[in-house]
Amino acid sequence: MANIITNSDFENGTRTGWTGDGGHYTMTVVSPGHDSNYAAKLECDDQTSANYDCQLWWDFNLEEGKTYAYRFWAKSPDNIQVQFLGQNSSSYDGVYCDVFTVGNDWTLCEGSFVYEQSKDVNRIGIQFGNYKNAVLYIDDFEFGEKTEAPAGLCPNGDFSKGMEGWTAQNEGAGVSVIDMDGTPSGNNKVMKLISSADSKEAYDLQVLSPDMPTMPGSKVEISFFVKSEGTGKGRLTFKGMTNEWPWINWTGNQSSWAEAFETSAEWTQIKFVMQDYSFDFTEGESMWNFNLEFGYIPDMTYYIDNIVVTDVTEQSAAKTASRSGVSRASGITFIPKSAEEKKAILLDAMETWIKDVMTHMGDRVDAWDVINEPIADGYNKWRGIDNIFGSSANDGTPDSAPVETEEGGLNLNWASDAGNQHWYWGYYLGKDYAVKAFEFARKHAPNPDVKLFVNDYNLETSPGKLAALIDFVNYIDNNGAHVDGIGTQMHVNIGITKEQVDAMFQTLAATGKLIRITELDIAFGVEEGKDITPSAEQLIQQSEAYKMILTSYLTNIPKEQQSSITLWSLSDNKKEHEYWLKGDAPNIFDKDYARKVAYKGVCDALAGFDIGAEFSGDAWKDLYQKEETEE
Repeated sequence: MANIITNSDFENGTRTGWTGDGGHYTMTVVSPGHDSNYAAKLECDDQTSANYDCQLWWDFNLEEGKTYAYRFWAKSPDNIQVQFLGQNSSSYDGVYCDVFTVGNDWTLCEGSFVYEQSKDVNRIGIQFGNYKNAVLYIDDFEFGEKTEAPAGLCPNGDFSKGMEGWTAQNEGAGVSVIDMDGTPSGNNKVMKLISSADSKEAYDLQVLSPDMPTMPGSKVEISFFVKSEGTGKGRLTFKGMTNEWPWINWTGNQSSWAEAFETSAEWTQIKFVMQDYSFDFTEGESMWNFNLEFGYIPDMTYYIDNIVVTDVTEQSAAKTASRSGVSRASGITFIPKSAEEKKAILLDAMETWIKDVMTHMGDRVDAWDVINEPIADGYNKWRGIDNIFGSSANDGTPDSAPVETEEGGLNLNWASDAGNQHWYWGYYLGKDYAVKAFEFARKHAPNPDVKLFVNDYNLETSPGKLAALIDFVNYIDNNGAHVDGIGTQMHVNIGITKEQVDAMFQTLAATGKLIRITELDIAFGVEEGKDITPSAEQLIQQSEAYKMILTSYLTNIPKEQQSSITLWSLSDNKKEHEYWLKGDAPNIFDKDYARKVAYKGVCDALAGFDIGAEFSGDAWKDLYQKEETEE
């Protein structure tokens, strides 16, 4: 549809443009929404008695003879019915369309109609007033003239012809097309996939799509809906493309690019343009296809609906132009807020976040990283200050300062491809964002003895960054708040030297703060796409590195300043390294969860001597038998 509703997703945090009628409900914008930050919350009072007592409107004049379409997502803990309608605001004559029953889960409500007889309809919306004290949530409300959708490139993507064109490469415990009510596509046909009891790799449950012709120079979008009977996981792999196993922001709402996406009991839409993620059709190939791969988790059932592949070359170009500020919808004027207004809004958001998180956890947490990684790597300056944002795109293009105009609105100029590395607290709030963060954390900590930390990485290899972090801490202490401690992450390689580690800990100790190691692991360093099998010599070198680091901590940090030591991840198992140090072996347990030599290195450091001189591997048996005898 050609959507005419400018505040359809409520992502500006307001109800701007929406009006109410009936006088028996209140409307607020709340968080979260349907796969988004905000949604509308509509609360009926106890005086409602008819559907028209609660109505939500958007002003728009319908034209006779045109076909209109609508869709919106809705949910209600009270399991109520919602009706879409168009109406004249004076005569109340109108067009009454489908009625939808909505419950606790988000439900897609959609339909279309031909406006054949003029009834001077000048507003469209919904009514839901048959329920006293009911609550209704609405999001992504779109309406407009119905248009022809782009031609689908994937044959039988709605499974109306069963499995025709689709091939079960690895069928797990079963692949079939079944009937199901309430599907997003509305045709009640879905593909059902079940992983086997011993399934563990993505390709252990794999279905191949029909072949499609390659389209050099075009942009192609893939979308489909998926849900599972538990917390599941899946991905797509490709043939006839320059990258067969791409990392993608599959839903558009993930925090970063990932190998796979998670699934749940609710329908999740997977939707992305392939060429937006640095892969394209392979030169010289005439056909391409993709695999649905859901074998990560054993005994899991998945449902796939409405797979649509479309050429979006023109739409992508228009979207890019809009994001760059070249073209915006006509007739819209943006009113920038003042610097003080922005500061007030952001400080309120910061305090709300800190308060809610700390209150939720209560006294179960005795130490918090209030601010994580505030110093820009390579710059040794505060992130967000002096236009240093600390992230860049894959091609090296750095983030730049936001630009805001009345014509184009706000463009944050996020360069990072991952989309989650941006640091605008400092840009809008200045250095005092750090002071306020610690002030709010201290104010809302349920436990008055809780310890508040700053945490960062590469402090052992970058003395300049370490000095900048200490200046950061001193600024907070000198401007009205207090930092209890400093965390050093210590993601290091086996080549790290004792001189580097000793110098860092000695500098940290001189601050007088509590000091903790927060994310220790020791990698060998591997080439991308390769796995390492460490030699015995390398394993001993890794063990000595663990021992050296922990011994340095215990030696150079006075006992009263020692806070804690945390190892990052448990083992070298591939499942723990899908997104971090892939192919490496940085931990003290191996891929089968057996103790490595590094385990002994850690124990020796904590004990302060070679534990092998006094204890054998069977020493635990003597202790266990002694305890049994005593009992």
